[in-house]
Amino acid sequence: MRVVITGGGTGGHLFPALAVHGALTRRRPEATVLFVGALRGVEATMLPRLGLTFCGLRVRPVQGRGWRGRATALLGLPWVVRQASRLLRESGAQVVLGVGGYASFPTVLAARILGIPAVIHEQNAYPGLANRCLGRFASGVAVSFEAAAGFFPAGRVTVSGNPVRPEIQPGDAGQARRRFELLPERFTVLIFGGSQGAHRINRGTVEALPRLSGSKEQIQFLHGTGEPDLNDVRRAYEQGGYRARVEAFFQDMATAYAAADFVIARAGASTIFELAAMGKAALLVPYPHAANDHQRLNAEAMVKAGAAWTLPDQYCDGQRIAASIQAALEKPEVLAQMRGKARTLARPDAADRIVDLLEGAMATRRPPPRSPRAPSG
Repeated sequence: MRVVITGGGTGGHLFPALAVHGALTRRRPEATVLFVGALRGVEATMLPRLGLTFCGLRVRPVQGRGWRGRATALLGLPWVVRQASRLLRESGAQVVLGVGGYASFPTVLAARILGIPAVIHEQNAYPGLANRCLGRFASGVAVSFEAAAGFFPAGRVTVSGNPVRPEIQPGDAGQARRRFELLPERFTVLIFGGSQGAHRINRGTVEALPRLSGSKEQIQFLHGTGEPDLNDVRRAYEQGGYRARVEAFFQDMATAYAAADFVIARAGASTIFELAAMGKAALLVPYPHAANDHQRLNAEAMVKAGAAWTLPDQYCDGQRIAASIQAALEKPEVLAQMRGKARTLARPDAADRIVDLLEGAMATRRPPPRSPRAPSG
């Protein structure tokens, strides 16, 4: 089985792709997988580091670039589609999986031109531009949220959930806290904003610390700030006398989740489904500039299920963050209910469902027509 997985640009697209890769190779050890993404995306550095085969496209994003940027990206699209077509032919791809992001569009389009079946996966509650276009001719569509299903042809949609990295599994909270040099029995708040951090959440947390001083001996923090705010946030915890582990980014997110009683984070699809897999209660602060406001819709799905609270970015200040942490600390029964609700949203078989779609799409592929032979004689 020869598979091309295409997309990326951010961890939100890449992590589900890696989860599907793992499920596919466990089921079919003989499978060969080629990742195709953007030369400037996170995948260009992360995938080779993991020992996975990667080919980069010189593709530019269309959304959020202004009219000149969009025009440049669109004018270059035919060349990128030709580049993707060459990669598909050379790899002998039998099926393509598009996981969203601007690199997926030319590759899935090239698969369509070459007659190679393609499946797409949409992580968010509101589909991205590339997947909305590609869904019209994809062999199958997997969506993470029920709300996204209506954007695609009904007969081809599967609500798969969002695959999470296999290492994201519940663990012992006390042991996890010890690994971060925290107290094993103390209430622990995990705060992060993705690989780049979230300045608004960082600033709001720093403002919240003086308001939480009366509970200083009851709470401790794990805080992934991103590089720009690292020193300022670390200094605020130290000056406030709080026990905290502050890093730019936590490489071992499974242990960070396991250590947490309560999480404050953005609302990307990967974060939502990792919280569900770990059974964690959360305060979600949707990134307001996400395409189509999809983080707000992702957060609403968690809130509707009773698994999270949400705080609009413009109101993410010290008063409200402190109030949320204090409420989580003082109402353990509410927190326990939220954790249980979060677990109901978990889809542990999401990656396997997408592999099912890939196998089904490949089985329906028609062999290419044979070239007609000249009559003999």
